[in-house]
Amino acid sequence: MAYPIHHIKDYIPENHPCYFCDANVWIAILKCYGLKGVTSEEVPYQDFFEAIINLNEIRDPVVAKRIKHRPKVILTSLLLSEIINAYMRNVAMKLFFGGGDTYKSHNYKSDYRENPHSDYKKQIKTLTSDLCAFQDYVILIDDDFTTISPFSFLPSLAALSMDFNDLYYYHFLKGKNIPFVTHDKDCLFQDIPVITSQSALLMHSTI
Repeated sequence: MAYPIHHIKDYIPENHPCYFCDANVWIAILKCYGLKGVTSEEVPYQDFFEAIINLNEIRDPVVAKRIKHRPKVILTSLLLSEIINAYMRNVAMKLFFGGGDTYKSHNYKSDYRENPHSDYKKQIKTLTSDLCAFQDYVILIDDDFTTISPFSFLPSLAALSMDFNDLYYYHFLKGKNIPFVTHDKDCLFQDIPVITSQSALLMHSTI
């Protein structure tokens, strides 16, 4: 079994025309732009994403000719939904309730989203504005739902450590030669290029 897992600090962004960034990577970037602060383990993903943006912003024609690729980041409807939901629950709501794990005792819908005294509306407005700001660096593509046929792999979900979305991303990326950028230790994808700083993934690399 081949596990082409690359350390993100050693991978050059211009090596490939596009990337699929997991929700945890997007959240790291959004936290940075939203001045929420990033953890030390999120910094490499922030740097990688920034490098993609910088490659796309090069205007000098001489420099541009030397660039192998000006990569884009792929975004699907499933991924966008996961990004928004995870950010609002695990970043925005967490900050509103003072940080730490205390937010987990609150109900997202009644205590945060529908609470007239919360900052939900302000946070969702900022989040959607920040997401739209990245549209020049993004390629929107379909999820291939009918082609993938999720009923073909649903029975295997119980035996795996990954959740449904991760398993779906694996089947979506299979055969496309699109690198998957993630920090999720459960995303041990066979025969799919993975770019990460997650030691639990890197230990399985066969390159």
